[in-house]
Amino acid sequence: MNHTTVQQPTRRFEPGNLQVAFCTKTNDELKLANFLFTMMGKPALVKMGGVATNWGLKMGLPIKGLIRKTVYRHFCGGETVQEAQEVVARLAAARVHTVLDYAAEAQETEAGFDAVRDEILRNIALADKLKSFSYLSIKLTGIGHKDIFEKLQEKRLLTEAEQAAYTRTEQRLDAVCSAVAKADLTLYIDAEESWMQDPMDKLAEQMMVKYNRNRAVIFNTLQMYRVDRVAYLQACLKRCAETGVIAGIKIVRGAYLEKEQERARKYNYSCPVFTVKEDTDHSFNQAIDITLNHLQQAELCAATHNEYSTTYLTKRIRKDNIENQQKRIHFSQLYGMSDNLTFNLADAGFNASKYVPYGDVATAVPYLIRRAEENTSIAGQMGRELSMLQEEMRRRKL
Repeated sequence: MNHTTVQQPTRRFEPGNLQVAFCTKTNDELKLANFLFTMMGKPALVKMGGVATNWGLKMGLPIKGLIRKTVYRHFCGGETVQEAQEVVARLAAARVHTVLDYAAEAQETEAGFDAVRDEILRNIALADKLKSFSYLSIKLTGIGHKDIFEKLQEKRLLTEAEQAAYTRTEQRLDAVCSAVAKADLTLYIDAEESWMQDPMDKLAEQMMVKYNRNRAVIFNTLQMYRVDRVAYLQACLKRCAETGVIAGIKIVRGAYLEKEQERARKYNYSCPVFTVKEDTDHSFNQAIDITLNHLQQAELCAATHNEYSTTYLTKRIRKDNIENQQKRIHFSQLYGMSDNLTFNLADAGFNASKYVPYGDVATAVPYLIRRAEENTSIAGQMGRELSMLQEEMRRRKL
């Protein structure tokens, strides 16, 4: 029988400790963040800015420099993985891990899919060589046709050409998962819209069965604003237990709320997401409880900007005296947001990480616009970020 040592956090988690929260930020970076979150607190301005930015880039206007010095600088690690290493090092100095996220939105060609796969494979090789980061993420519409995922979701037969294309998607994902396993890294498979998620869940579970025998190499992402995710989580944990697989479970609240509601209204079907925020909060915390009750056969990543859920999980870890918690329970937030959670989690001895996107400015713009629109729709998020930034600026007498 293996005897694991108890690795309890050394300090109490204090999300209000702003000196720790902003320990990596220079005065200029604080001022930039304050400006950006002030702007992002105005949803109409965010929408107009997104439209104008896309238009400007398409027209070839010289706006890349402005984007690079403002929103890109705050939310992205750099244009190349080499540039991102500076951010990785700064985070590591504060005991914060990096989840490297190649910011390529949905691709449309086989050449585009291959390019994304090859980029991620290069990142795996770099991580194996430098040992500077251990986590990566992948978006399945970056390596496979969105239309085919939608067709599979609707249980329609694929043509011979579509089946061949889907097989190539499976092969791309398997190549990435195999390389991740060999390099002793961890891969998070991102969740996408509900109308293409079922085949993605199936692919993620296939990879878990193949690679998650001794630990969770592959994590599937569950958007807990979906009304069916608690049931899916329970069924997934049961399937993994029956096959002797360690389930990799990453939970988020959800990224496509308005889009999901609009599509349900347009096509007149039952809305797949909760319409009341408290229901999503309950679903997320329920997922924490369910997964913790199955930790002998699962690992959990709670990727959230919600302070209550984060604190709730830290208290459960302490209360249950969870063994080896640093390897089995992960916390994660987006780079440029909720630093009070990430850095104070790391300071208290928890396994905390930042999702750090990188990529060419023009390539990353759709990603940045989506993130900005998501965050303006999170009730109170901009206000909380702003009040903390301004309090830290006062503390520094800026």
